[in-house]
Amino acid sequence: MLKVVNIIEDGRLAGPQIRIAEVARELGRYDIETTVVFPKHQSEVFKAKLDQYKVNAVRFPIHRLTRSKIDLLKYFLFLIYEIFLLYSFFKKEHFDIIHCSGGSWQYKGLIAGKLAGAKTLWHLNDTGMPSVILFLFRYIAAHFADGFIVAGQRVKDFYTAQLHSNDKPIIEIQAPVATANFDPQYVKSDKAVESKQGIKIISVGNLNPLKGYEYFIQMADRLNRYHKNLHFFIVGPDFESQKIYVAKLHDLKQKLNLNNLKFYGACHDVRKVLKPADIYVCSSISEASPVSVWEAMSMGKAIVATDVGDVTRFINNEKNGFVVPIKDPESLAEKVDILIRNPERRKKFGEEAMKVARQELDVQIIARHHCDAYYSILSHNHSRHDYPTST
Repeated sequence: MLKVVNIIEDGRLAGPQIRIAEVARELGRYDIETTVVFPKHQSEVFKAKLDQYKVNAVRFPIHRLTRSKIDLLKYFLFLIYEIFLLYSFFKKEHFDIIHCSGGSWQYKGLIAGKLAGAKTLWHLNDTGMPSVILFLFRYIAAHFADGFIVAGQRVKDFYTAQLHSNDKPIIEIQAPVATANFDPQYVKSDKAVESKQGIKIISVGNLNPLKGYEYFIQMADRLNRYHKNLHFFIVGPDFESQKIYVAKLHDLKQKLNLNNLKFYGACHDVRKVLKPADIYVCSSISEASPVSVWEAMSMGKAIVATDVGDVTRFINNEKNGFVVPIKDPESLAEKVDILIRNPERRKKFGEEAMKVARQELDVQIIARHHCDAYYSILSHNHSRHDYPTST
């Protein structure tokens, strides 16, 4: 049995955490045991999901990088101590691979894993960073990473340019969606959303500036000028670290008098709010492999998404959805307006999007790619036929 530890320095449930949980559960088919290591703080929901999936979960007193001055001070004060804690745990448990998730900002597990003598994989999911962090990344990548997983082609292009003469493998793996679970045939609707009469337009994600929700709100304002009986839902938690941004969104909603827009809050089963949705909108200004879009595709929703990450690889514009430029509420409104007026097109887009999700983004496919990546890192001499098969 191959022993893998997947570590992430942010315990709040979001796309990377969902990916970790879904893939870890699926990797059992390949005789790979995954232990997930993550912070104690704000991680109850993530812990519950891992327990539900029967995935090994270990919580450590790990601090994450934030803009809070107090938390930032704690981060640097305890940095060496936390790396030592992780090193001791990795050394004791004799893991074969340390899979360091969360992007270029999260490197403690990478250093601890290399010191413990394990193979290390750095999972990268961003396409930009400050120059100081970029310098640090290059050093850590050169000395502590045996290889890289990148969450899409745009991420791969960015890091390939940063690593210059890198001879370590860079493996592209999209975020997964469990299409068997995200199947509208077997999901019950959220009654609060379903009960609304008219067109229901939904977006899902944690409330932070990268999600571009101000453009979603401005889109809603434009659509209200031409349509009645529209209902807009922004579904996702608002964390204390984003209170300034969240306040900005609420102020904008009030200023535009959008009584038909609701901040739904956290939702532990987004399938229920996706089920009654007529249109799904992604207004993000930066993403790598947007799990929320893949989930909406699997649920058969008509999608309008900004051109972020690898969206255009899976949303074929005007065939199974619409793709628009970032920070452009007018374009968002224009494409959503087309779908509001054309129910048959909504249905067709949803059906075609579902096919793509099942054929290219299903968690079984993505787990197989992880299996390949792990054995590739352990030995470049292995061929695909040397790997364990699903049971």
